[in-house]
Amino acid sequence: MKKILRVAEEKNQRNALVFKLLAWYGFELGEVVGSPSRLMVSKKWIPKEPTHEGLQIQDLAEDGIVVRRKDGAVEKRPLTPEVVRDIRDCIGDRIEGKIFEISEDRVRQLVKEYAKDAGLSDPKKIRPHMLQDFYEGHRADIPHLSSTFRAIEPEHYVGERIDLPGLTYAPINEQGVVFLFGMICHHMDVIVEHIQQGFPDAEAIDYRHNRSRGIRRRIEFEFRSSGFTKGTKKDRHDPTKCDIIVCWEHDWKKCPARIEVIALKSRIAEIKALILKKAVQW
Repeated sequence: MKKILRVAEEKNQRNALVFKLLAWYGFELGEVVGSPSRLMVSKKWIPKEPTHEGLQIQDLAEDGIVVRRKDGAVEKRPLTPEVVRDIRDCIGDRIEGKIFEISEDRVRQLVKEYAKDAGLSDPKKIRPHMLQDFYEGHRADIPHLSSTFRAIEPEHYVGERIDLPGLTYAPINEQGVVFLFGMICHHMDVIVEHIQQGFPDAEAIDYRHNRSRGIRRRIEFEFRSSGFTKGTKKDRHDPTKCDIIVCWEHDWKKCPARIEVIALKSRIAEIKALILKKAVQW
């Protein structure tokens, strides 16, 4: 669970907050995002009245969240100021509606995706309730978790072995993709001018097609290309303002044709050959 939470923090603020409420504070999934609107009966899906509507913005206080149950019971769950602040940053200026605009099914999917990214041996078996089980087993540690999960050192894990000069293991997150591309971009005749925190991540001059005339390109880094579409509406990237996605794996099936995708995983052999060729020439 520590690995999954760490991956969530690296990928998406909203999703990380959902996971934190489950793993740090013991919320049920239905309490956080709402209960499913259908139920399987006799092998058929039928409409089902929700038992929880999910956390609402008006229920967010400075020191916690008010949980309102269908039976009329009201319970206030205390949160640390840091988590409350992060939630307010996530929801922006909205004054009504759900805190997290995400479904139970999507949370289940994300848990599996992040388990895979964390390198767990059987990510398909990971379920959201395991985050709640983590809470039950670590309740005594919650004061230490209150400010940041990184206060507890996660186990170190690495990607597959690729044996590039200067990088033994494959990237396991976006930062690794940035590092790898920085190592090899000049071998590809792409000169990075600057990197920034905002979108797009970088601008570069592309000399791949003509060494005497470079083309300015806007680059976005992602671990998987589908990460380009993730995030809240406020933070979602505009495809018209990006020319190249540099990623480790390309899994975005509906990627616009105008955006070039450089998937480093599928080009490791080519990259090794380029590095060796340049070294021989040097």
